[in-house]
Amino acid sequence: MTDIKDKISTRQAMLLFSTIVYSPTVRFAGTFASDKAKQAGWLVPIFSFIMLVLLIMIIHSIYKKYKDVSLMDAIYDILGKPLGKVIILLYIIWIGILNALYVRYYAERLNVSTYENTDYRVFIIIMLILVLLILPYGIKILARMNEIIFPILLLIFIIFMILLIPDIDFGKLTPVSYTDIIPVFDASFGITGLWGYVLFVFFIGNKIKDKENIQNVGIKASIFLLVATTFIIIASIGTLGHTIIERTSLSFLIAVKQISFFGVIDRLESILVTTWVLSDFIIITVFTYIILDLIKSFLNLKNTSYLINISLVLLYILSVFLSKSIFELHSFSTNFAVYVNNVLLFVIPAIVWGVGKVRGKV
Repeated sequence: MTDIKDKISTRQAMLLFSTIVYSPTVRFAGTFASDKAKQAGWLVPIFSFIMLVLLIMIIHSIYKKYKDVSLMDAIYDILGKPLGKVIILLYIIWIGILNALYVRYYAERLNVSTYENTDYRVFIIIMLILVLLILPYGIKILARMNEIIFPILLLIFIIFMILLIPDIDFGKLTPVSYTDIIPVFDASFGITGLWGYVLFVFFIGNKIKDKENIQNVGIKASIFLLVATTFIIIASIGTLGHTIIERTSLSFLIAVKQISFFGVIDRLESILVTTWVLSDFIIITVFTYIILDLIKSFLNLKNTSYLINISLVLLYILSVFLSKSIFELHSFSTNFAVYVNNVLLFVIPAIVWGVGKVRGKV
């Protein structure tokens, strides 16, 4: 059992979750919402908010019974060890793929937006070296680092939104009618698939204290994401229109490029890219940490520190061979990954919770 002094708080866990979803949201939300829901895309986060709150309530319900263990151990007890092992193996494989996806996205974004003449693999190596240096210190140090990173991301995001207001044409966000309900619901799968990452954070629930606050802190985080994501989509579609935004893989970056403050401030996209790198660092480090913890549970290991080097080498290989370009990455995300996320992050937890209710374990 993890000593209380080595645990992070539920608030820190939710801050990690908020930082994790920042980079994918600013990259992906506007494009997916525009493609599916057109000018009504800014309504998409409402459906995702409902799903996120339901997932948080499921996690909270499970942890009322399983207070001092990881979510993995709760799954083992509810479903039985054999079936639980199969499910955990699925999560190990899928989080590994997602981690490689975000490593490659990070490198490709730097390559496309800022350093066009640099081999993207250089950026991957630099990131993985940073992860290698931080990972051995554990989740508590990472959570403390994030308490510095998250306010920086939030401050820069607020500044961008204020500067974008003059460029937003609210006529590009209308008309909206009841006929948009189905497209908006369809588009919500993209954002819902990202927000489901809160489940991954609680796979290491044995390293999180005060879990009785999950519902309270989680709903506050959900409201924050609802507001922030709605603003991101409004800024993207309202600045350039859904026909342009749905055709780009870096929608918010293009919107930011339109900023000109009295002709003095422009080319602020480099600051946005920097915030992406900070978020990507948290994503990759936390996902790697979670994967190692899942492997530890799956193989009944006492320690996985010796697997850090091996896991990062495998992560490098997978990220390099995952696709040939950023367009393939975008296609994989929009046509496949978001839907797998919805199944693994919402359907399976709901089934586990339902079985737990029937068996009197939740």
